Amino acid sequence: MNKRLLLTPAILTAALSPFGVQADKNMDLDDVREWDIVRMETCLDAAIDAVGGYPQKLEMTIEGGHPVYEFKLKVEDGQTFSVECNARQGFITEIERQVDKDDAIFASMAKVSEQEARARALAIHPGKVWDTEYEVGFDGEATYEFSIESKNGYEVKVDVLASTGEIEEANMKVYEIGH
Repeated sequence: MNKRLLLTPAILTAALSPFGVQADKNMDLDDVREWDIVRMETCLDAAIDAVGGYPQKLEMTIEGGHPVYEFKLKVEDGQTFSVECNARQGFITEIERQVDKDDAIFASMAKVSEQEARARALAIHPGKVWDTEYEVGFDGEATYEFSIESKNGYEVKVDVLASTGEIEEANMKVYEIGH
């Protein structure tokens, strides 16, 4: 998969429109670079303060028209956490623990099958699901997170609530560093 993403106005509009967010038709990657955002290190420090551990991956996504840093942190007991940080203000907005699909807590909350959740994600962002993660949030919600390579060539992550099948969020990936 091509890790370099060119954000054209058509791609931004296609990625964000299903969620009530309209991209500026003149927006491109240069505009994202010009946003007033905090240093990645500020958010990384906040993420490590929140859950501890060691960074494995950094992603920059666009959520609801706003830039977000997302860190994957592996803690001493081997668990992995996804920690999101508001890239404009530097505060943590979401913490989720990654689990196996057979995790007892996840399974007890999941009322919607993975296949049904996948179908709902692909209904709003047609393409190919190339990765699925299972997460339990500090808010008590369990989600399926699908990484989708769209037919237009961009990558979007769609979170589907395992309890209801509702789309929790969809984020357009700008870049990824790590594994």
